Amino acid sequence: MKVENTTTIKGEILLGIIFALELYALPVQFYLLLKGSEFTFFSAAVRFFSFFTILTNSIVFICGAILFFGGKSKLNSFFRKCTTLTAITVYILIVGIVFNLLLRSIVDLKGHHLIVSEIFHTVVPTLFFFYWLFFVSPEKISFKVILFWLVYPIIYIIYTLFHGILTNFYPYPFIDVTKLGFKTAIVNGAFVLIAFVVLSVILISISKIRTKRI
Repeated sequence: MKVENTTTIKGEILLGIIFALELYALPVQFYLLLKGSEFTFFSAAVRFFSFFTILTNSIVFICGAILFFGGKSKLNSFFRKCTTLTAITVYILIVGIVFNLLLRSIVDLKGHHLIVSEIFHTVVPTLFFFYWLFFVSPEKISFKVILFWLVYPIIYIIYTLFHGILTNFYPYPFIDVTKLGFKTAIVNGAFVLIAFVVLSVILISISKIRTKRI
């Protein structure tokens, strides 16, 4: 029992660190966007949440908040499910993988911009993966759930393309229709979805293996 309690406490501490990082980084990033720009608060909010990075880190923040303060609510039960936490892990890992493989070399960030970027793209994805791997009770997850997990990124890609057509703003260069053309942007989006599927299969497989060992 003492071992279980110690493990739980370590998990809560790690989750608390992740929550604290998001609590710092999300408001600071919004402030940096709003500061010195011509955006109104509303237009800044639309631009802010047009980034998959921000949306996904917000999900991590909400997850942490509910796990800490949700009590015995249905939301708490939902976010404590291995399936839910595995899906969030896939999403936040994609954030880190895409940035570090495709975008890091083309951005030049300094000061607070650099700090919050590292939190969003490197620190939180790594810590949340460790939280999932070591402190979330594994379950046998069906590969069929991947279809449901894909709803979020598919909706995001569709929104981004239509929003870009209306505003000429694309948050990521690999889906910039104005520079790449619609066909190439769609193909790039499809590759990102494939990455989601591959990573989902890997994490579900890990969960299945851990379940068998237990």
